Amino acid sequence: MSPTLVIAGHWTGGDPAYPSTLAALNACADGFSARKPDWNIRLIPFGAGVAFTEALVQAQATGWAPIAVPIHEESTFDAGQRTLDALDGGLTPLIEGGHSINVDCGFGFLSALSNVDLSDGPDLEDRLRRALDIARAAIAGRDVVVAASSMRPLLGLSSVLALGVDLEARPSQNRQLTSMLTRVLSTKAKRNLLASPMGDEAAPTNWGTAPGSGAAGGIGAIVGALGGRIVPTGQFLRAICDLDSALADANLVIVAEPRLHSPSLADASLDVITDVAGLYALPVVALGSESSLAAHERAQWGLHGQFLTEGALTLGEAGERIARTWAR
Repeated sequence: MSPTLVIAGHWTGGDPAYPSTLAALNACADGFSARKPDWNIRLIPFGAGVAFTEALVQAQATGWAPIAVPIHEESTFDAGQRTLDALDGGLTPLIEGGHSINVDCGFGFLSALSNVDLSDGPDLEDRLRRALDIARAAIAGRDVVVAASSMRPLLGLSSVLALGVDLEARPSQNRQLTSMLTRVLSTKAKRNLLASPMGDEAAPTNWGTAPGSGAAGGIGAIVGALGGRIVPTGQFLRAICDLDSALADANLVIVAEPRLHSPSLADASLDVITDVAGLYALPVVALGSESSLAAHERAQWGLHGQFLTEGALTLGEAGERIARTWAR
C-alpha cells in the first residue's frame, strides 16, 4: 500500500500565487509529489476565514449558511442580516470569526435581529434587554452557531475588549459599558448551551465571560445569550472534515500555518491537528513563512519539525524539500 501524506491548515498573506487555501495546499502537494510520486496526498483546508469556507465546501456539508466576520469588520450588523436571511431560507447560520480589531460587542448583529437601535445613549441597557427579548422570540427553536476562531471572552482581563489583536492592552476601557454588559449577559440558564460537536460543557454564569464569547466582534456572547451555541472552530472542523479518519490512514502530516509564534498560535487551530496526529503517533511538520518557536515550544505544540519559506521559496519548493527530508 502506498504511504499517505495529509496536508492540513491554511495560508494567507495576499500572495497572488495562492488566491485560496486549496491553491496553497495544492502547490505544496505538487512539490512533494515531484520528489515522491508514489505517495497518496490528501488536502484538508483547516482554519479561519477562507479556509473555513473551503473546508465546508470540500466536506459537502449541507444545511449550513457560513457567515464569515473578518477581523477588520467595524460592525457586526451585516452578519445579523445574513443570519436572518439564512433562517428565512431554512438554513442554520454558522458565524465564523475571531479576535476582531474593532469590537462592537455584537450590538450591530443584535440590532439587525431585533430592529432595535443600539447606538450609545442613557437608556442603552433597557434597549439592549429589549433587543435580546425580541431576538430570542425571533429565533426560538432554531439553531444558531458561532464557530469561534478565538476563544477569548468578550469581558475580562484577557478579553477582546481589553486586548488588541496584537495582544497589547487597548489604550482605553469603557468601564460603564463593561459593567452594563456584565449585568445584561448574566444568566441562570440550566441548559448546557456551550457545546461542541463532541459533547456539551457546563453553561456559563455570564455569557460575556464565556470562552469564545468575544469571537466575531462579540457575536459569540450575543448568540450564547440568545440560546445558540459557541463551538471552537478547530473542533467544528475536526468533526465536519472527519479529521480523525483522515489521519488514521496517514504516514506523515504537514500543517500549513504561516506565522508560527506562540501568542498567535493560541488562537489558531494547529493544536487540534497535532492532537489528533498524536493519537496515531504521526510525525508532524509545520510549514510556515516565519517562526519564533524554540525547539521546546515546537514540542509543546506537537510539532516534530518546521520548514520556513521566509519569503524566498515557493510552496512547491517547500513541499519538495519536506519530501526529501521526511519521506524516506
